[in-house]
Amino acid sequence: MLTEVVVVRTPKQTPKRVNVIDVAKAAGVSVATVSRSFNLPHHVRDDVRAKVLEVAQKMGYTPNSAAKALRSRKTNVIGAVIPTLDHAIYATMVNSFQAWLAQYGYVVHVLSCGFDSSSIYDKVRLLVERGAEGLLVVGEIADEELEAYLKEYNMPVICTYSYLEDRAFPFIGFDNYKATQQLIQYLIGLGHRHMAMLTGPIQGNDRQQARVRAFEDSLKPLNGEASHVIYESTEGYSIEFGDKTMRRIFMAQPEVTAVICNSDVIAFGVLSACKRLGIDVPSKLSVVGYDNLEFAEYLDPPLTTLAIPAEEMGQLSAESMIAHLRNGSDIKPVLLGTELIIRQSTHST
Repeated sequence: MLTEVVVVRTPKQTPKRVNVIDVAKAAGVSVATVSRSFNLPHHVRDDVRAKVLEVAQKMGYTPNSAAKALRSRKTNVIGAVIPTLDHAIYATMVNSFQAWLAQYGYVVHVLSCGFDSSSIYDKVRLLVERGAEGLLVVGEIADEELEAYLKEYNMPVICTYSYLEDRAFPFIGFDNYKATQQLIQYLIGLGHRHMAMLTGPIQGNDRQQARVRAFEDSLKPLNGEASHVIYESTEGYSIEFGDKTMRRIFMAQPEVTAVICNSDVIAFGVLSACKRLGIDVPSKLSVVGYDNLEFAEYLDPPLTTLAIPAEEMGQLSAESMIAHLRNGSDIKPVLLGTELIIRQSTHST
């Protein structure tokens, strides 16, 4: 007779390592002030610096000298901070970005941080301290502490997939508000007045926020003539979300004649649900997507969608980063255009 013995060992508790954010909170100052207190003391008032150093000593915090040494030498590493690896449109951009950088001997480290750009500090800081010489970031950096940290170390940063003016870092991207406005105006021109928008995560996501705002603003001039409903997928973009949400719309908002999907992936699910529900697209319902992914023209019916310049964003961002790192050239904002691709999934009411 064999007896199985299971030994359970309690893991040792590793004490939490104190970081610069902990010190900043305890001292009641910004992350940038803590950093300056150690690295640029002449830029900090004596009393503030003394307080920071005292708090840091009590908490057992010391600056990461190894990380500083790594940042001070050339690594030929560029970081790309994207929301997810599951969405093909980001892969298209990153592939273009790294292909151009590879020609100059650079490698790209891709970091997936989710859609909420206000909570990516720790992951991005780790990427910087591992030796990244520059960063490409999808969307706006909405974290003031991260912004201060990157400025403190003179980190070259390019934001993409959006175009926003007067921000801390330059944008090479497109105007999500105006692009969505173009899409809605097209549907209004077809006679649609009752619409639904299916969106990805909104919190900390300037792209989705701009699209939702454009949707609502475009319908306001129609006064009481129009109605709209917004469904948010907090988990990302999926065919399942499109399918399930279309079923909800069919039951709860039968007056809807047009569905705007903020990703072709979501539109795939909507069209699938319409087939099962017996909703004829486009005579009974118009469906539009976003991104012009490869499969969009092969759907049944082929999908009307907004083509965004993913490859161009990657290429121009790479060229600007290389010019800056090699020649010291300023990284300048670039506003790119989008194109409405009209196919058979839309029709006048």
